[in-house]
Amino acid sequence: MQAILTEQEVRTETSGKARTVPMSRPAAIKLVDLLATSDEFRDVFMRDARMALETWQFDQDTIDWFWWDCKMGINQLASKEVIAEARDEIVSMLMAGLNQTTPDLNAKSAAQRHRAI
Repeated sequence: MQAILTEQEVRTETSGKARTVPMSRPAAIKLVDLLATSDEFRDVFMRDARMALETWQFDQDTIDWFWWDCKMGINQLASKEVIAEARDEIVSMLMAGLNQTTPDLNAKSAAQRHRAI
């Protein structure tokens, strides 16, 4: 629990607003490609995002700074096909600067998201 609290503190600027950390292009491409092709990676990623990034040998910056944002709010991944179809858009979003909206990799449909708002 302490690790999660510490990570949440790191992810918050002095303004108190949550922030996201941009991912390097190679890491973003690797993450999206694995999510779009590897059942094993997807399973580990859903159980423990940091372990997945470490096991599949992502760069240390990605492991240290992005693992929390990767999984936050995701209950079920979108299908491999949906992720593959949105590959370029997801990679662009992962590489965006601070205070950008992170991609929604959750499997909920757009209609379900709009009803929840």
